[in-house]
Amino acid sequence: MEVRTGKVKLEGELFMPEAPVGVILRCVAPGSLGNASDAVLAEAFGRYSMAMLRVSLLTGEELAVEPQTHRYQRDAEFLAGRVIDVAQWVHANAATAGLPIGYCGYYATAAAVLVAATQRPDIVSAVVAINGRTDLANDYLRDLRTPTLLTINEMPVLRMNREALSLLKGERRIEIVHGDREAAVSIMVEKSVRWFADRMTLVAA
Repeated sequence: MEVRTGKVKLEGELFMPEAPVGVILRCVAPGSLGNASDAVLAEAFGRYSMAMLRVSLLTGEELAVEPQTHRYQRDAEFLAGRVIDVAQWVHANAATAGLPIGYCGYYATAAAVLVAATQRPDIVSAVVAINGRTDLANDYLRDLRTPTLLTINEMPVLRMNREALSLLKGERRIEIVHGDREAAVSIMVEKSVRWFADRMTLVAA
């Protein structure tokens, strides 16, 4: 589907269970629509009656120049603006209007959702950052109050996530997952889904 945000249209996929109690924005890196693990995420969210909107934060034109310029992918402030735009689209969309929203990002988009939650805390109920490049959001972390889960199975980002945890002031947790890739993905999905379900169900109630 097309998600219209301001002057641009973003590519997305909306997974809707019956009678959803919330919607998760699964913000993905440029060009990464179609990741198999997101089908697992969508199914898991559905078991908890949560919808998932999987959306690429760049347009086709921006994607075309990104491999040469790397202009957008690590610009957390720019990507955060797109996250906020998508959240506002969710509020205006008939199928999802009025539902509490959660943000989920991986690597650079994890930094983007952290920044977005700081800039507009009024439109997000919970955040999950998976193997996040939290260093890209350092200037914002001390002001983040949204319940935030940092989940990690890639050791290169472990130290920066531990440092990020010490900066956060609101409800926060770090989960370090060990094991092979398939097992780790399964555990991270379950922890992420439960984090959202526990907090967004309370908001919906």
